[in-house]
Amino acid sequence: MALLSAGEWKIAEAIAGIGYVNPFLPERMELEKRALGKEFKSAHAFLQYRPECAVNDMFPNMTPLRHQSQRIASKLQSALEAGEVASERELEIYEDLVLYLLYARYLSNVITLPVSTFRTRPDKDILQAYRSFANDFRFFLKLPRTRLPSALDPDVVFAGLFQIERAFFHIFRYIVGSSLSAARLRASIWQSIFSHDMRRYRQSLYRYMGDIPTLITGPSGTGKELVAQAIAYSRYIPFDSKKGEFETDFANSYIGLNLSSISPALIESELFGHKKGAFTSALSDRSGYLDPSICSMWGSLLLDEIGELDSYIQVKLLRVLQTREFHPVGATQPRQFVGKLIAATNRDLAEEMREGRFREDFYYRLCADRIETPSLRQQLEESPDSILNFVMFIATRMLTDSHDEATRLAEQATDWIDKNLGLEYPWRGNFRELEQCVRSILIRGTYVLVPAAPTPVRRTEFENFLAAVENGELDREKLLQGYFSHVYQKTGSYRSAGQRLGVDWRTVREMVGIQKQDAAPTPPS
Repeated sequence: MALLSAGEWKIAEAIAGIGYVNPFLPERMELEKRALGKEFKSAHAFLQYRPECAVNDMFPNMTPLRHQSQRIASKLQSALEAGEVASERELEIYEDLVLYLLYARYLSNVITLPVSTFRTRPDKDILQAYRSFANDFRFFLKLPRTRLPSALDPDVVFAGLFQIERAFFHIFRYIVGSSLSAARLRASIWQSIFSHDMRRYRQSLYRYMGDIPTLITGPSGTGKELVAQAIAYSRYIPFDSKKGEFETDFANSYIGLNLSSISPALIESELFGHKKGAFTSALSDRSGYLDPSICSMWGSLLLDEIGELDSYIQVKLLRVLQTREFHPVGATQPRQFVGKLIAATNRDLAEEMREGRFREDFYYRLCADRIETPSLRQQLEESPDSILNFVMFIATRMLTDSHDEATRLAEQATDWIDKNLGLEYPWRGNFRELEQCVRSILIRGTYVLVPAAPTPVRRTEFENFLAAVENGELDREKLLQGYFSHVYQKTGSYRSAGQRLGVDWRTVREMVGIQKQDAAPTPPS
């Protein structure tokens, strides 16, 4: 006797699959469509937070998916409870379907909470959720006549579902923008937290992801610290049902350190700590940021402006990445770094390595998990309408108690930007400049532009290009790449360059990108 009809198995398999895909990629939408059929309501393929939209508009399929998962999971539970025999694959689908249902029941309703409220939810709310969760866990996953594929532990599952909730919340609410590059950034952060294989992560990898450092690169003002916070606040934290609490409070798990703000003479002591008497002003022992007493096993340390570090400190951090050990200044016994290291820089590390300012061995210890933040100009070139989304996000954070007032400010700021700056404005300060622009409009009704310093002309590069043209050394592709790059440098924008060249702006971006890749140094083998 079949446990489900062919159509029901198709729905169950699709819903089970949703729990293992990156929610910020279009694959999630395809699975929702397969699961709901005619009930499916179309939405944007790339999830993005829009403060002006209701939850039902952003997640139109959330409720029907929960109802379908509950209906099918209950039907399967009854059949298995009665002793019906299922194949290994059918049991796997059932198990995954139940995990999705548990998440949908207990942890999917927080996406509209303000960030401050989300981080300060009382422990009693979590404990109450666990009690109900544990009852459902036993009902669906502790079947006396059936052995399921995974030996699931309710504490581990609950901790994992709460991690998914935190990750989705912080990526969805922190990383805004409707451009393709913003969508890719959200998906990349999700991978940095869970890897590309969610099933492997659930089974074992959740214990080890903290051992892998993350390197965030991108222009200044593009939100690298927001990315670091999203990763830090989304790490796996064990839950102890006997104590009714998590091992640590995720809201206190992030430490951000801007290295450029610390005197070079003090950086070693700040990072590694020191022993009393190690130097003249060392009047007592002091723990550094790498010490377990400051950055715990479930904590994360952001080293911002990592490209500013002296080579001597790079060597000491290299040892930390290799062995997880370090020595406080003046100490003979090593200490263990037990947290996760996140590094960020706005520097071109390929150039820094070529010039000998950044060690290659240090870079290759950092680069396994790399995230690049796009510039604001790039995002607006891809999606000009994103400006309203960005401004609304800023206004909502500034005027948290009045949505209507935030909406009016957003409309005022967007209108001023459209009339006075236009789409071609380069936003050299990126998101940080846009934020100050909105604040200035709130206070003064206008934004006073600071004249940009003239960009030094790279004479040698262009002269080499002209010489190669004169000598007939370039093929058609190299000639176009060089000229497109020159026009792009002159106009300062892909769109303006495209208009001058009579081609689509995407073609300019592609040609400039190829030219940059050809000019980049080849990493050592």
